[in-house]
Amino acid sequence: MTHRIIDITEFEKADSGSVVRLPSLSGDTHPFFADYDLLVVAVHAIACRAALHVSGPSGCGKSHFLTSLLFGPQEHFARVCAVLDMPRWPRLKCHRIFVSSYETPAEVFYRTEVVNFTTEERPQRILSILGEAAADPQTLHVVWLVESGRGVAACVEDGFLEVVGARIIREPRGQTFDTANVTFATDSNYSANEAGEFHIWDRDQAYARRWTRRMTFGGLSPEQEIMVLRELSPGSTETHLQQVMALAMGIRRKHEEGRLQSVLPPTLDVELDLLACLRDLPVNPQFLVFNTLLGHCAKRDRDEADTVFAEAFGVRIQAATPAAEAVGAL
Repeated sequence: MTHRIIDITEFEKADSGSVVRLPSLSGDTHPFFADYDLLVVAVHAIACRAALHVSGPSGCGKSHFLTSLLFGPQEHFARVCAVLDMPRWPRLKCHRIFVSSYETPAEVFYRTEVVNFTTEERPQRILSILGEAAADPQTLHVVWLVESGRGVAACVEDGFLEVVGARIIREPRGQTFDTANVTFATDSNYSANEAGEFHIWDRDQAYARRWTRRMTFGGLSPEQEIMVLRELSPGSTETHLQQVMALAMGIRRKHEEGRLQSVLPPTLDVELDLLACLRDLPVNPQFLVFNTLLGHCAKRDRDEADTVFAEAFGVRIQAATPAAEAVGAL
C-alpha cells in the first residue's frame, strides 16, 4: 500500500493508504491529516444522510476531524463527493449542539426558564435548526451532537430517539418537520470495555441503533503518522522522528492493554512539541520525554513508563525499578 500525503485540492490523486491534508482553520496550529478511507466513509455518510457516530480514545482527533470536515471550505467537501460520484449538495451547513447542556429528555425541544419571575418554556436550538432547514431545502444541514456520553445521563439521550434518523420529526406541541435535508453526526469517547475496545455506549441500545454509520476512529497508522511528522517538523533528524514515533506507539499499546493509565495517549501536537525540544534544547532526552509524552506519570506506572522509554530510545535507564534492572541501569 502506498503511503503519501495529498492535499484535498488534489483529491483525485489520492487512494486507499493516502493521507489527505485538510486546510488549517482559525485557531489550528497545523492542518488536519485524515486517512483516505476514513475521510471517504465519513463524507459518504454525511452526503447520503446516514447518521454518523465517530468513537475512539481521547486524543485521537475525532473532534478535530469533524471540525475540519464540517466547518472547512465547502468546495473541499464537494470535491470529494464529485470525485467519488456521491450525492452533491449546493451548500452544507453545520450546527453544533452540546448534549451535556441538557438535564432531562424534555429539554431537547423546550426548557423551562424563569423570565421576570415567571416560568416559561423556551424553544431549544433543535427547533430553530429544523425551522431553518425547512426554509432552505437546497442546503444539507448537519446537526453535530457534541460528545454524546460525556457527563450525560442516559435518559437525556432518550430525548433524541425521535430526532436522530427520523424522516419526520414531531415536536411535543404538534409541529412536524421533514428532514430530507437534515442529517446527524456525533462523537464519543468511551472507556474501554473488558476487551480493550471502544464501543457505542451500551446503557441505551435504542439510542445506539439510531447511528447507522458507526466508525471507530483510530487516527493514522504509524507509517502515515511519521510522514506527517516529517512534514510538520522538517528540522528533526530521522533518528528523533523514529524515536518519538516508537514512544507514541508504545504508550498507545500499553493503554490498549489497560496499563500506563496515568499517562495520556499522545496527540500529534505533543509529539511535535517533543521533537522541537529534542531539536532545540541541550537537555537529557529522558528528562524531555518525561515532561512531554510521559509527563505526569504516576509513581505506580513509573516502571511501565521506563520500559517504554528504553524500548523507544534504545538506552539503559537510570532508575531503581525492575525495568532498569531488565535493561541495565546507567
